[in-house]
Amino acid sequence: MRSSILKLTALLSLVILSTSSLNAQRIEDLPRIAMDTLDLGSTNAKVVIYTNNTWDFYFPSLDSLVARNVYTTNWVTDQVFAYKGTSANDLPASMELTLFKKVSEYKCPVVGRVTSKYGIRRGRNHNGIDIPLKLREPIYAAFPGVVRYSRYNGGGYGNLVIVRHDNGLETWYGHLSKTNVEVGDYVVAGAVVGFAGSTGRSSGVHLHFEIRYQDLTFDPERIFDFATGDIRYQNFVLEKSFFNIRSNASELLEDNDEEIALLATEDGQEITSEDILANIEKIQEAEAKKLEPVYYTIKSGDTLSRIASRNGTTVSELCRLNGISRNAIIRAGRQLRIR
Repeated sequence: MRSSILKLTALLSLVILSTSSLNAQRIEDLPRIAMDTLDLGSTNAKVVIYTNNTWDFYFPSLDSLVARNVYTTNWVTDQVFAYKGTSANDLPASMELTLFKKVSEYKCPVVGRVTSKYGIRRGRNHNGIDIPLKLREPIYAAFPGVVRYSRYNGGGYGNLVIVRHDNGLETWYGHLSKTNVEVGDYVVAGAVVGFAGSTGRSSGVHLHFEIRYQDLTFDPERIFDFATGDIRYQNFVLEKSFFNIRSNASELLEDNDEEIALLATEDGQEITSEDILANIEKIQEAEAKKLEPVYYTIKSGDTLSRIASRNGTTVSELCRLNGISRNAIIRAGRQLRIR
């Protein structure tokens, strides 16, 4: 690294001496021809030295990254939609996408409470989530990628940044007070793409955040826990059914509650086969308890309607469980099955 810096200093001195002999001619008017390229040690960058006493950083590996098909096919920079005519029917039933390989390759765009979820809102599709913020709070790129769109959008998003990522996903950041990136920029996870605002069709300062695959939306809460800033998966299976506006993350998380319990240990240690068997037994015991009959002792003044209301059931269900009619006389001190 030190030898590279000494070489850079020597070259710059040579350029300065050569240009000083040109009297009044301005440096910026001289021909700009590359003289040499220097490696900067273990860093990814190189320095290109030019004949007019100028220099630039050069990142050769980024050139190969942005030349990949994902950043050239359907690459539209003046419109938000790049895959016109694509529908969910054109996609396979499920796709496994790698979200990150190292923890440095993801960052939750913001951390906060989701006040408006993905789904139907006031009769219209709400294709992302909203999180209230303070004016000009920084908004971060969720994953590494290339900026495809960065401008004011008249369709309601206001100042909008769209970043396409290596796996084909796109993240959309809307209502920004100001964008901080330009089309073609390669951004790393955690780069500031803009600042929170209320531009476009917005009633207050917040981030509107979407995740799309080939222009098709799905619930961003399937990927991020915005309350904690955690990511839910390293490898994410994107199912075609997720593109339904009524398909949200809360349903998936509820469905996975039993699976999560099965794979959990009380002390948070690594799971073993014995732990799994023990958890299965616990779950089976809990389910068996749910099937055991539950009885209520009738009190003076009770009616079927009052008993049903207090115990979270219905009169019809009480009648079915006890083989009685709605007009049956119930007596204090006797037991009535409620479950």
